[in-house]
Amino acid sequence: MTDDVTTRISRAIGDLMRVAGSDRVHAARQRATGIDLSRTELRFLAVVDEQGPMSVTELGAVLHLSQPTASRTLRRLEDEGLVRRGPDSTDARVARFEITLDGCKVRTHFEAYMAIQMDGSLADMTPDRRRHLADLLEELVAGTHGGEPR
Repeated sequence: MTDDVTTRISRAIGDLMRVAGSDRVHAARQRATGIDLSRTELRFLAVVDEQGPMSVTELGAVLHLSQPTASRTLRRLEDEGLVRRGPDSTDARVARFEITLDGCKVRTHFEAYMAIQMDGSLADMTPDRRRHLADLLEELVAGTHGGEPR
């Protein structure tokens, strides 16, 4: 049974997800940064930056995308010079993609702008409340990884 607090939290998270994922917000971020990449392309850059070189199939699986969508996305990022294709050390038939220095710069610039936006949203909170919110959100994320109600 859900109580009023649980409902409030669920609604607030839903609202945050809708705003953060909206086309309007993403377009404004693109204009502000001068970076013309889709959310999917930015997620690809983040994954290969954080996890290292990956194949098309691995990236598609991590991001829950079909192989053709992953291939198209990587092709565009490669054409823009943001990722580079390299050989797989164990299977010559497989290409692995890694982020380039330009890709790192693009990702860093876009994420820095998002951090500035977040700072603006949190401006009225004291540093202690910000830390507490961060702790609570990390705890919530850790609790949802199991997927089953407790």
